[in-house]
Amino acid sequence: MKNHSRRLLWKRSQLLAQSRRWTAGFGEPGKSCFQRQFFLAKQTRPSTQLIVSPDHSKLCRGLHCRRRALGLRGRWAPRVPVDAESYQKPAEPHSFPYRATESKKVPSLFLKSVLPWGVGCWLGTGRWMLLLGRNGELGGFLTCLCFDFSGIFKGFLDDVMKKYGSLVPLCEKDVMGRLKEVFNEDFSHRKPFITREIMKYREKHPKTSTCNFRVFYNKHMLDMDDLATLEGQNWLNDQIINMYGELIMDAVPEKVHFFNSFFHRQLVTKGYNGVKRWTKKVDLFKKTLLLIPIHLEVHWSLITVNIPNRIISFYDSQGIHFKFCVENIRKYLLTEAKEKNCPEFLQGWQTAVTKCIPQQKNDSDCGVFVLQYCKCLALDQPFQFSQEDMPRVRKRIYKELCERQLID
Repeated sequence: MKNHSRRLLWKRSQLLAQSRRWTAGFGEPGKSCFQRQFFLAKQTRPSTQLIVSPDHSKLCRGLHCRRRALGLRGRWAPRVPVDAESYQKPAEPHSFPYRATESKKVPSLFLKSVLPWGVGCWLGTGRWMLLLGRNGELGGFLTCLCFDFSGIFKGFLDDVMKKYGSLVPLCEKDVMGRLKEVFNEDFSHRKPFITREIMKYREKHPKTSTCNFRVFYNKHMLDMDDLATLEGQNWLNDQIINMYGELIMDAVPEKVHFFNSFFHRQLVTKGYNGVKRWTKKVDLFKKTLLLIPIHLEVHWSLITVNIPNRIISFYDSQGIHFKFCVENIRKYLLTEAKEKNCPEFLQGWQTAVTKCIPQQKNDSDCGVFVLQYCKCLALDQPFQFSQEDMPRVRKRIYKELCERQLID
């Protein structure tokens, strides 16, 4: 009876290992690797625990020779009773149930909840093999699952496209973190393969497929043209500046007031009466910090107002000081204090040029620096960033705009 059980179990492994889904692109080493793991997982002896090692690549290299794998067949002595009537050929290409009565219990979204206590093995060419034991035990009921790594990765990229409209905010940390979460393995040594998969995905999904993507927040609306200014070395436009500034203001509404990027331009062209209604529902002198972005033709700068200390500061990522801009804001505050009947703010104002701050080393990141200045000042964070951080900051700003909240 024991020999009959062993022969039946061997026959089952042959059916699974030689099916088209398993053998496509794997060759003989792949079959042998599967067969060995299948039998080792069925054993209850402690020696079977070695296949749970997270470094499955070593196991694959150890099984590169089919003759070595077949030489281990004499050690395959499963102690689990086998019932021939309980076995059926796999009906679906993605799963191979050991017992037909239990096969429906495997959830369709099994990756996150099941993988941590399963046994996996990378077989190359973008494919992964997984052996799962019920309740985390390697003996007893066994479910064998084979899935295409490329398909799983494509699903992840689809989610990114649906959430952000493009792959612009996608960074290496996100990709590696997601793959480790799904496969419970470090994929840092497979970066070339992952890069090729991303390139293939970009080729199959042109930008026109997400042209209708929109982000709405209060009265702001961003389309893909606006979000595209955060890619590469593009210049940020007013829509990005204004919506992100409102996110900052809403994060600390009692402390900060952010002025629209068109405020200073309107103040210069039409005077105080042209912007008088902009603060109709806001008492500026009850705030702690005012943030005023300044856009002069092709450059972004920032003016801040510390209300309690009556200090007007100028921040510029190229070290430029536009004195007339600071003077315009000082005159505006004096007129606003007079109109709002706040005589204590009619005098004592000081101006300052902030130096020793992070500076840009190109001609395209001034808007990104302004937004980073605003966020750090509003949240009382130090200026711990530089030009080298700008690609990462651009991706983070893109995510924050799409998720409509700041990310720490």
